[in-house]
Order: sequence, then structure tokens, then C-alpha cells
Amino acid sequence: MEKIKVNLGENTHYIYIGYPLEKFGEKIKNRKFGNKFVILSDTNVYSLYFKKIKTSIEKENKLTKEIVIPSGEKQKNFNRVIEIINKLAYSGINRDDTLISLGGGVISDIGGFVASIYMRGINYISIPTTLLAQVDASIGGKTGINIKFGKNLVGSFYQPSFIYIDFDTLSTLPYKEIKQGIAEIIKYGVIKNKKIFEKLEEISLNQLKENYEFLIRESIKIKVDIIEKDEKEKKGLREILNFGHTLGHAIEISNIKKFSHGDAVSLGMIGESYISYKKGIGEKYIYQRIKELSRKFKLCSSFKKIDFERIFEFVKHDKKIRKDRLRFILPKKLGKVKIIEIEEKELIKILKELNKNGN
Repeated sequence: MEKIKVNLGENTHYIYIGYPLEKFGEKIKNRKFGNKFVILSDTNVYSLYFKKIKTSIEKENKLTKEIVIPSGEKQKNFNRVIEIINKLAYSGINRDDTLISLGGGVISDIGGFVASIYMRGINYISIPTTLLAQVDASIGGKTGINIKFGKNLVGSFYQPSFIYIDFDTLSTLPYKEIKQGIAEIIKYGVIKNKKIFEKLEEISLNQLKENYEFLIRESIKIKVDIIEKDEKEKKGLREILNFGHTLGHAIEISNIKKFSHGDAVSLGMIGESYISYKKGIGEKYIYQRIKELSRKFKLCSSFKKIDFERIFEFVKHDKKIRKDRLRFILPKKLGKVKIIEIEEKELIKILKELNKNGN
């Protein structure tokens, strides 16, 4: 067990890594959390872990309520947010009470957003149960929902009171869910720590479980370090966390039934490393190694079914656009990236070449 401090002034909090769900109640004894806790979860996670959290909270003589929604990215919409808010109000939840998100990245994004706008902000705790949520979605205070023009275009920055991670929740996940987090871990290796990337190259798929602690801890440390320096993306430092996500989000939102988040980010990283190579910023071997690692961990690596003309319409709505210029985070070498702006015509030319040659 380990706890990592996230130094953000009045928003400072801890990430508890490797703590059992049964001990969760010990962390909410402080009076600031109020007497009522609403646990937001989805239908998949609810049956697995809700009772453990509920029992642990009630041992501290606190009251619990529950809100359970269907699983999946499609739940990140205004209608679902309004439904949750109405249930909070109906349950008499006030500003001294606490909303807990129990689940993966979707639940984390929705839960954080609701907590940030209900009564102008209530206590919020994140219990991420997927690898993706543990290394990425639950950390950093970004919340968001989707609209038809793009992914996470509506949201807020809202830090949790703390984040609570139990590695055992990963044991119930099918591999198709595990690989969503692997894509983000590859990202961390490319942008900041090549030891993570090299570890993934070194181990086999069957050795993932025994390396979870290292991969999760090191990924979290990278994100925490960046967030502490640029919490709300005002200095440009936090932008490097979007490597693979400019193309990735456009692929995901335009083909939401075809590509999961991890597969879309995998394609995004391959595509953006190819752009880097063609622009003379990074060597071709970086693109090749990212592609091979994606294949090794069964992430999508082929662009055969991608309609770049279609996804480009979504790229133009990306949050990272500045003064109508497209911005990309491109790898110079493993562990170091560069932010560039690229003209629309040049981008289309490179992507069409990738579509033709990047099987």
C-alpha cells in the first residue's frame, strides 16, 4: 500500500494505491464528508463492489444511497447528468454530503462533473475499478460529457477529496477492458518515462498482473507531476497528456460502435508518431515500436477501416485547437515530446499516406 500526495493548494488530496475496498470507511471519518454518501455506479460494477463499499461506510455510522446507471460511453450526456442531479436532490443531498464514483472512466467523468455543478460543488471521492480509470481518468480533476460535435467538449476541472485504488478490482475485468488502460500506460511511457515503455516491451501479456503495481504507480506519478505544475492547462504543460488523443478522440467519437477508447487512442498514438516521423521530428523507429507494442497487447493498429475525411471533421472541433490551427503532441524520442501546429492540407496528406501504407 502506498499513498501519493497531489499538491494543489486548497485542492491538495491523496491517491491511495493498493488499499482494500473493505477498509474504505476508515478514510471518511472526517466530518467534512457529511453524514450521507451517494454511490454512483454502473450496472456492471454495482453487483461486484457496491456491498463492500456500502458496508464499510455504514460501519462508520454514515448513511448510503445509490444511483446505478447503464454502462458505456453513451451515458456521458446531458440527459443522464440531469437524471442524476434530480436523484441527488430527491435524496436530500446537500453541500456537506459526498458523491462517490465507483467504476471506470465513464463513471469518473460523469460523477466528477455532477459533483462540480450540483449545489455549485459537493464533496467528491473517486474509486476507480478499471485500469484505464486507475492510471488516467480518475486523476487530474478533468470531468466531462460528450456532445455530437466531440468527446468531453462539456466539462469542468474539479478535484476529488481523494482517490482510492484497489488492485483486486482488476481481477474481474475481461482483457478487452484491461487493454483500455494499457493504451494510456503506453502513452505515459512515450511522453515522459521510457522505462514504462521498455517494461511493456519486456514482459509478456501473461505477465501483466504481476507488473500492475509498477505500471500503475509509475503512470500515476507522471500524471501527478504534470498536474501539480499545470492543473488547469493554462501553462501548456498538461497538454502533453493528450498524446494520441487528438486523432484518438476523433476516431472514437466518429466510430463509437467500432472503436473503444483504448483502441482509438492506440490508433491515435500510431498516427501521431507517424506524423512526427513525416515532419522530421521523431525517428521512424518510434512509430514502429509503438505500433508493435499495440499489436502485442491486442490493441487496434490498422487504419484500413478508417475514413480520415470523416474523422477530420471531428479533429477540427478538438479542444486543443488554437486560433483554428491544429495542434498535436508528437514524440521526438521515447520519453520526450514536442507540441506543434500543422496546416490542414499537410495533415490530410500525411494521414492519407498512412491510410495507404500503415496496415
